[in-house]
Amino acid sequence: MKRILLVLTLLFLSLSALPQAIGQWQVYPSYWKATRNILVDDRVYSLCDGNLLVYYPSDGEVQTLDCLNGLGGVHISYMAYSDEAHRLMLVYADGGIDLMDDQGALQYLPDLKNKVLAGKEVKGVSVHGSMAYLCTGFGIVELDMKEGVFRNTYRLGLSVNGMTTDGSHIFLTTTKGVYVADCSDNLFQVDSWKCVNTSQFYEVYWFDNLLVTRHKQGIYALNAATGKIARLVKGGSFGFLRLTDGMLYWAGSDEVGWCSTTDKAQTVEMDNEWLDVSAKAGTLWVSEGMQGLRCYGVEGNSLQPTAGPVQPNSPAHDLFYRMQWAGDRLLVAGGINTVESIYNPPTAMYMQHGEWVNLPPLTAEDCPDSYEGMVISNTTSLVQDPADENHHFASLHRNGLCEYRDGQLVHFYHSDNSPLRSILPSVSKYYNYVSCAGLQYDVDGNLWMLCSETDTIVRVMKPEGRWVALYYSEIAGVSMCDDYLLHSSGLVFLNSRRTTHKGFFCFDTRGTLENTIDDLHVLRSTIVNQDGTSYAPNEFYCLTEDLDGRIWCGTDLGLFVINDARAFLDSDFRYEQVKIARNDGSGLADYLLNGVSVSCVTVDGANRKWVGTHSNGVYLISADGTELIHHFTASDSPLLSDAVQCVAVNPVSGMVMIGTDAGLCSYADTATRPEEELDKDNVTVFPNPVRPDYNGTVVVRGLTMDSEVKILTSSGRLVYSGTSEGGTFAWNGRDAQGRRLASGVYHVVASNAEGKKAIVTRIIFIR
Repeated sequence: MKRILLVLTLLFLSLSALPQAIGQWQVYPSYWKATRNILVDDRVYSLCDGNLLVYYPSDGEVQTLDCLNGLGGVHISYMAYSDEAHRLMLVYADGGIDLMDDQGALQYLPDLKNKVLAGKEVKGVSVHGSMAYLCTGFGIVELDMKEGVFRNTYRLGLSVNGMTTDGSHIFLTTTKGVYVADCSDNLFQVDSWKCVNTSQFYEVYWFDNLLVTRHKQGIYALNAATGKIARLVKGGSFGFLRLTDGMLYWAGSDEVGWCSTTDKAQTVEMDNEWLDVSAKAGTLWVSEGMQGLRCYGVEGNSLQPTAGPVQPNSPAHDLFYRMQWAGDRLLVAGGINTVESIYNPPTAMYMQHGEWVNLPPLTAEDCPDSYEGMVISNTTSLVQDPADENHHFASLHRNGLCEYRDGQLVHFYHSDNSPLRSILPSVSKYYNYVSCAGLQYDVDGNLWMLCSETDTIVRVMKPEGRWVALYYSEIAGVSMCDDYLLHSSGLVFLNSRRTTHKGFFCFDTRGTLENTIDDLHVLRSTIVNQDGTSYAPNEFYCLTEDLDGRIWCGTDLGLFVINDARAFLDSDFRYEQVKIARNDGSGLADYLLNGVSVSCVTVDGANRKWVGTHSNGVYLISADGTELIHHFTASDSPLLSDAVQCVAVNPVSGMVMIGTDAGLCSYADTATRPEEELDKDNVTVFPNPVRPDYNGTVVVRGLTMDSEVKILTSSGRLVYSGTSEGGTFAWNGRDAQGRRLASGVYHVVASNAEGKKAIVTRIIFIR
């Protein structure tokens, strides 16, 4: 297996050192937060935020596996290993299962995923011999890991947390208590299972002739015959219980414990984030959450770190709520802006040249001492100062604004030291309700932000640090604004996403930012299209300006266009819905993406639109919207999820970054930002030379918009011609009849759209 993984890693490194081939996908999993590990012979399998890496302690080698290099799914919920079957089991969040042997060969089992069955989510896994027992919301499922087949399904009407056996009996910990059944009984019969204790426990092991299990208030030993329990370890909440190498291990936030028998427990006081342990001969491999995978040695009553942390460069989390390019940096805000109580860890990060920089999150130590019990979560946007690439701001859904310099947090703006205001200023923990989102810089270096649910939504920080507040009665106190569009016309658009006073809002400062008296402004809560058809969306999500100044608007009822930004202020304004001809002889047409919930719209270098949706994947449509070029979904492409949250297109490389609720992936597309003038020094051809084993797309970059490109033989015979998409011309490397080109040197002749200037470069084919 190590050899196979090494080949995959070297292949990945060789690909990442070159421009990503047109049509190629790539994924960017997080390998930062270590949550579970399994020590097997010469390697440690480490689960990190649902992603898998393999670490070899002997030489420090790290390999990563993902859905593009063999795995059958994304987001691994559980993993377990059978010494008898010599196989690792990976259980995905959707119910799919991979079995991987020691040589790296994979067998994918979709049976549970495809089953229509209430409560089929897996809540735990227990392995005994070659059999794995999946604990589910309806009972247990038995899987033969050696043969790779499901054996039995026990529908017990119990939501099972854990399972173990003493060889004669099977024990289950469930939400209704601890149940036991004799192995010789008919285990399919619900009556065969007897409740011996009504407390809710989690992991459970047969250890020292007792059931040892974890409760939220401690570690307990339970007499299987009488159901009586005794607290083995007192204390607060313990995050896990693990039987490994004949020893029990557990950990809370301030202590670690272990025992070889239930009457010989040892504990060590230490601050820790331990989430799992694998042990062998006194060496502990520990999953330490955001501290990564680390090795400890046991020395008497103390634990000493001996190796690690193992944390490959990667995103801090698989959270991609908002993204944008700042030059060659991809800026990522990894939270969410929501009325629901979803508390994602605050995540602000950027990627440059394939390397990730994770900005340190706001912590309690960065807050005023009086902010006791502050809940810090959900980064809603991240921007880079156009005057200083080492200066960033990150907004938080309910905490305010963070300022970073040189990768370090230097200031925290909240309701007690800035004009930002709390939504609930009179409650004791008012500091948990300071909304901030939608960060954008304008051409004058002003930082714009949106502060929902307060009297003054629109706030601006001037370059010198002075604040400006813009009050508009139509949006005062609205529940959620999180998307700004600073239009090239000078108008400002924003979304009022939902509930009362929802809609798209536009205002014109008329050149006087700090004086709103003469401002023009309007909120449109309904949408009327060019045909007079009226819509009343429940959600107004996004606004994007294309290269022609048109505004593409995403709602839960579809995609709409503002053709003339200034006309939005007129009383008779109407949106446009692009029509797609049916081409069935009827002469009829359908509205583009009508009824599809659109989460985001991004424009590429050819003015084409990448449209992300909440449940239908991502679409690529032509510049005018009348042609569907691509539609990617998770079922027919490497797209990680159909729930797309954001899309960002690199204008130079054409790389399309797609953020989903399952993580980040990219697609190498053909369109790049066009050059203003044709210059041979800016034109590149890839690959060059084209070798015999290459069957991909040949691209010519650095062209002007709609450049005409001709491929000629050395004698001047035309073999292919076409037009660039933005600044890129893509070609399959064949002649007009679809035949592969013979070996030789070919001329690439490109002229601008007006035919007034041309450049010539060369490309070599080797057959």
